[in-house]
Amino acid sequence: MNGRRAEFLIDLQKIKAQKQKKINDIFADLYEWMFIYLQTETNLREKVRAKQLFRHKLDLNKEEVLDNDLQVHLEHWLLLDYVTVAGSRLFDIFVRTKQEKMSKEMLELSGILMLVHFEPVKVIDVEKEVVTYDTLFGDNTDLFQASPFLFSVDVRPEQLALIRTATIGFERKIIGPSIVIDPSFESEVAGIFKDVHDQGYHVWRRYFKEYGIDMLKYRKKT
Repeated sequence: MNGRRAEFLIDLQKIKAQKQKKINDIFADLYEWMFIYLQTETNLREKVRAKQLFRHKLDLNKEEVLDNDLQVHLEHWLLLDYVTVAGSRLFDIFVRTKQEKMSKEMLELSGILMLVHFEPVKVIDVEKEVVTYDTLFGDNTDLFQASPFLFSVDVRPEQLALIRTATIGFERKIIGPSIVIDPSFESEVAGIFKDVHDQGYHVWRRYFKEYGIDMLKYRKKT
């Protein structure tokens, strides 16, 4: 009897994996679409203004060529965090103009991306591209795990890093490139974050949405 009953058991793990693959595919399509929008439909003056502001935040001179790492950071910041002259974020504009063409699942993923921001974390372990970490001011009793989405994450245990994460389906994903703080700046940067943290969650979230990218000034050089 037990053997016959086992034949009819639903394979929940298989169903979960299938749903996760479907949502990953939808998210990949959204990711591609939003960067095509950035490249082809974003106002050129807005992109020039954003690039100038990006250089100013990082103390870069006008002639300095952005390396590939900085260019990827610029594009993600421009889309997700940068505020236009009119006071909107480009990703919000993208969603407003394209929402009628989006599926229900894509709209839900867009809502998640609107809330994404950098967060400082302590890297505990990295195994098979799964990053185990704690929040900067956590006590290692409630750890988190996330895997990179489309971009590899070059972090190592005991590093202080800033990552963007979002729950996509059943999995926590690291969105876009991360910032690893150089050890020589860790104490200084942690002190800045402590002052912000003490002001409460809303100030904390707003700070990293607006100024998280500034921490590239303290990034670990490869």
